[in-house]
Amino acid sequence: MPLYLHNAHVKRLDIDRSTRLCITLDNQTKRFIPAHHVSRIVCNNNIDISASALIACMELGIPVAVVSAKGEPIGWCLGARRKETTLAQLLLNALEDATWTQLYQHWQTLQTSATAANALLLCQVACTPAAMQNPRAALCNAHRVKHGIACAKQLKALSLLAHSAMSAQLAQETNATQLLAWYRPGLNLLTDLGDILALNAHIDLHHASTLPNDDQLDKWATRYFEKHAAHWQQRIGQLHFAFEQFLREHWL
Repeated sequence: MPLYLHNAHVKRLDIDRSTRLCITLDNQTKRFIPAHHVSRIVCNNNIDISASALIACMELGIPVAVVSAKGEPIGWCLGARRKETTLAQLLLNALEDATWTQLYQHWQTLQTSATAANALLLCQVACTPAAMQNPRAALCNAHRVKHGIACAKQLKALSLLAHSAMSAQLAQETNATQLLAWYRPGLNLLTDLGDILALNAHIDLHHASTLPNDDQLDKWATRYFEKHAAHWQQRIGQLHFAFEQFLREHWL
C-alpha cells in the first residue's frame, strides 16, 4: 500500500530494528508500519527523514517521493527493484519445500511459548516450568480461584470470536482460502494460529469484573470482545506479522 505523509503534524520518518517504519507526529506520538506493507512513500519536504530509513527503503525497493506544499514533485529516491511476493505465494513456496514441517513446527512452538508467557505474566500467574508445560491449565486454575467458578464456557466464547476475526483477516489477505486449510492432512493454519491467539482470551477473561450466566453468554462475549477490539486487532496483527516474517525469512 502507498504511504502518504502530507499531514503537517508528521515530523519525522525513521525505521526500527524490526524493519518497521516509525512515524513521529508533532505531539511526539509514534506510529509503526511494517516496511514490507508499503509499496511507496510520498511525503512533503518538511519531514525529517533519517538516513537509516532512506537506506532501508532503497534496499527494500520502496520509492520515496518528496513533494512541495503545493503537491508538486521535488524529487525521487529509488533503490533496488523489490520482488513482490504475496502471502498466498509465500504459502505455496513454503508448502512445496521439504523442510516446511520441521521449520513450521519450530516456529509454532516458539510463538506458543511466547504468547503463553505473556498471558501468564498479565494474569499474574507464576511462570514456572509446570505452567509453561501446560499454560492453559495453569491459567484456567487461576481463573477459577479469582472468579470462584469454572470459566471454560466464557473462555471458549471469547476465543471463538477472536478466531473468527483472525480467519477473516487471513482470508482477505491471502485471497486463497484453500491455502488456509492446507492440502495436507493434519495441518490447518487457521486452527494452529487460532490456538496461539486464543491464549490471549485468558487475559481478558481473568480481568473481567463479572462473568455472565449461561443464557447471557453470547451477548456478554460479543460486548466484551468489542470493548477490547483494539487489543484484539493488535494481537491478530502481531501474530499475522510474525507468521509472514517467518515465511519471508525462509521462502522469499
